[in-house]
Amino acid sequence: MDEPTYRELMKRARNDLAIAVEKRRGLLASLEATEKEIAQLKRLIGGIYAYADQIAEHSELSAGEGLKEAVCTAMRATSEDVAISEILGILKELQFPIERHQNPLGSVYTTVTRLIAEGEVVAGEPKGGKKTYRWARTKLKIGCFTDVLPHIGQIVTVKDGKKH
Repeated sequence: MDEPTYRELMKRARNDLAIAVEKRRGLLASLEATEKEIAQLKRLIGGIYAYADQIAEHSELSAGEGLKEAVCTAMRATSEDVAISEILGILKELQFPIERHQNPLGSVYTTVTRLIAEGEVVAGEPKGGKKTYRWARTKLKIGCFTDVLPHIGQIVTVKDGKKH
């Protein structure tokens, strides 16, 4: 393969990669927005059930959803940093049966700590002397195009017994 053909092929491949990375970034943003919308709607439904004095077992959230999923929903449902006690309040709004746990605050704290370790939740700004937390945005599995580009340039070709 001659030099101009190689350069043109490399240019096209880099351009295609940039387009694919941007497409993925857009899809991840759309996924994040949809997850937040679902969480907010679950919170609304929980509030409606509470207002209508319905039994918690009718709630879609409490039907087979564990504490971890409920905390994730609660964190996604709010756009501000929240303390553990506020997360507990949101879980009650969602009609999650948190009172079944011996130590509800401790259970929520443990769950949030695990979500931090998994990168799902991050620490927020302290509020009133209390630690706060917020949902971490979806992260790309590999870096942006500019992070990938240097590795692409490391393709080695051998021509006439010499590395190029």
